[in-house]
Amino acid sequence: MTPASNLPFSPSSAPFGAHGAPICAHETANVRLQRSDNLGHPRAFINAGTIKDESGKVVTAELQDGTEHTPDNAVAIFTQLVTGNARWHWPEEPEGEHLIGFDTVSEQRRFAPGHYLDEGVDLTVIQGERKARAIHLPPPVIINLRESAPAATDLLTDEQLDYFRANGNNALIYIHGYNVPHGEWGRFLKYDGSREAYHGNAPSFAKAFTWHPNKATIWQDADALSNNNAITPEEDKLNGTGAHNWAIHTEYQLNRAAGFDGQDWMPYSRIINISWPGNTGATDFMQAELNAMATGRRLVPILKQLANAGIVISLITHSLGARVGLTALNILGTIGHHNLADHLFLWQPAVADNALTNDSSRDVHPLGLGVFPSAHNAVRKIVVLHSRGDGILGPDDDEDSSWWQKAPFRPSPMVTAARDLIAADDPMDDVLGYLRGAYDKKWWTFPSFLDNGFGPAIEKLYKDYLPLTFEAWMTVHPQRSLYVPEALKQTVKENWARLGKDILTEANALRQPCIDCLRNGERPPDYTLLSPLNLRASVSPQAATDYVLRLKKLAVNKWIPEQPPRPALGYVGFEEVARKDAAGFDEFIEDALDDEKFTPVDQSKWLFSHSGMRIPSKEVFNRSYKEAIIERLKELGGKQFGRY
Repeated sequence: MTPASNLPFSPSSAPFGAHGAPICAHETANVRLQRSDNLGHPRAFINAGTIKDESGKVVTAELQDGTEHTPDNAVAIFTQLVTGNARWHWPEEPEGEHLIGFDTVSEQRRFAPGHYLDEGVDLTVIQGERKARAIHLPPPVIINLRESAPAATDLLTDEQLDYFRANGNNALIYIHGYNVPHGEWGRFLKYDGSREAYHGNAPSFAKAFTWHPNKATIWQDADALSNNNAITPEEDKLNGTGAHNWAIHTEYQLNRAAGFDGQDWMPYSRIINISWPGNTGATDFMQAELNAMATGRRLVPILKQLANAGIVISLITHSLGARVGLTALNILGTIGHHNLADHLFLWQPAVADNALTNDSSRDVHPLGLGVFPSAHNAVRKIVVLHSRGDGILGPDDDEDSSWWQKAPFRPSPMVTAARDLIAADDPMDDVLGYLRGAYDKKWWTFPSFLDNGFGPAIEKLYKDYLPLTFEAWMTVHPQRSLYVPEALKQTVKENWARLGKDILTEANALRQPCIDCLRNGERPPDYTLLSPLNLRASVSPQAATDYVLRLKKLAVNKWIPEQPPRPALGYVGFEEVARKDAAGFDEFIEDALDDEKFTPVDQSKWLFSHSGMRIPSKEVFNRSYKEAIIERLKELGGKQFGRY
């Protein structure tokens, strides 16, 4: 029989000593915590979080003064901690610097980003002082060129430049395509203690999902996270939306193609993502082209900054993002910066199939912005990934083209169907793809409710000079369509004279400033009235005069071009311009193909949608990401993608 006890506590039979004594008898000690990125560069603490020691006491750290990332102030000291088991809870600050490792003198631990957001990192407080180092993945790089901003804010910071220098001395720039909003980051799933860890490829929940406030700037596997759960996490909550979603997916797939195993995040490499205002609506393609070229001008100083820092540059563009990249390279090639970039990958480029010619006279665009005659000078290699399976950029067969060319000029039962589709809340691929190709209809003025073609963009651009045609009178008084009042004729004539004069004034005023800025590596001024020619380094008075003549010719024809656009490079590749018996044969392009300056990659057998590379099939990943991009990056020698 156990004797009864009147003691107010239960005695312990645990031995005394360093680890067996009651909490009140334990010694106290310090933890000296350092912080670095995955390259070993010290990182300063803004908030070092807290450590909860074995007694349950929560201790905050004393931070060194200053904010520079130096070894001295990249230290947080936690004092008066009870020796024994403890747990470090860290805040996700600054945004995007995800914890991926924790090292002590005797142990190295590696884990997926977000893995210890809730439960904290275990450590042992030892006598004297415990030294440890927290390793963080650097934040993502997204350069937002959507809004007006001072030129200096477009550039990379010194810290970002140092990162790309140390990370293989190379940088890959990704430029998204048409109709992509800026968006935002996704979130990590919150761990509530009743489930196993959920990040990476670990099992997930049987309960409803709860989202952590911390933003996730790396890709998360929805299928793995929904294992044993009837619900799959929403893609936009998990991996973000808009340009942020594209950034996360593209960066992850490139790392995976380069050798990332999904487990060890230490070699994971960040890329540079360009966010630009291509989301002008499902049909306002002309305005998106103008926005793309204005963005391309802002990209020029960024490319020069990287080149001046001695960093190897490669670019990947998707869809209309090709116009952004080609504008920047065309300007740089014009002013003599040859081979500034190593590789340009044009993935499903929404530009003309002869866009890379060196002969501007081959341009069929009615306003003269269809070709980039100097872009090839600024880059060593250009790879074009195209596919006949792309339902947005094609089809371009003769029968189909003939039908659509006639469609704007006759009533059609497709009008009702088109109205329903455009009004639907569907992405670009799902809506205009039903119309059997959208790119080759980008110059449409039919049906009028779509606000497509040249008219809307031109009227917005020259709103202070309207009317430039007599259409308004004919619309209001259709019975008088053969009669135009003399007063209206005079007004239109005066508006053209005023517009022509102001266009020439702008050309004269900006020509030298453009040259001076580009020479000094600064952002060149944007043309406004001449914005359709923003792909040029500068616009001469003669080029401005020619542009006015082109504009008048288009206006006389009620903004309907005399000929359809050339097929998209992302659909047909170089097939129509490198074949000697073709009407569009271009000798320069043929020579560039023979010299392997240009390389086509026909993805028709494995890529069947315009955005099929965002979440790639196994074959798209192997044939496009690995073979067409990563392996070609290595052709010129050295490490061309991060440290892989």
